[in-house]
Amino acid sequence: MPGIHIIRVAVTVSLKVPETVLEQRLVASPAVVGEELARQVQAYVRREHMGYYPPLDFFKDREGAIEAELMDTAQGIAWFVTNLVRSEVLHRLRAAFSSVVVEDVRLQAFTMPTARPTQPNALHELARHYTPDVARLSLLVSSIERRPDVEGVDRLAAHKVQRWLERDFQQVEVTSAQLT
Repeated sequence: MPGIHIIRVAVTVSLKVPETVLEQRLVASPAVVGEELARQVQAYVRREHMGYYPPLDFFKDREGAIEAELMDTAQGIAWFVTNLVRSEVLHRLRAAFSSVVVEDVRLQAFTMPTARPTQPNALHELARHYTPDVARLSLLVSSIERRPDVEGVDRLAAHKVQRWLERDFQQVEVTSAQLT
């Protein structure tokens, strides 16, 4: 049946902002902030005999767990990175899709770390996790198609997102793509 169909795909993507971009625009180095956050969190976890590393939000109301200035710096970098990523993604993907909606942006640093205190490289992994340079986005992209067949459109959308963003980000990982 001929006609025009609007096909929507929900895409989740993880993006790492290049260090050079952040160095040009920020006073504090995200890597240094991530390392110091990891060091202070590890000290707190050991002192409290915890078996896991909590997300950074856990420490907002815990007096003395993390230096207030360090947390403020991390939040400032997070604000900058989420706005930069949102803007760049919308700018880049508008040429690839008829519609792009950023439904959610979360910085990896404020999510639950996968590293555990008993791991051999725990501090290194924790520093990498807490470095505020990786954002996870939930997108809703739409394409106008002439064919009613939607088989493989989710894979095509994921490939387009990957291809259109990989030039501007250090790392691009599409973690899911589903027709809506």
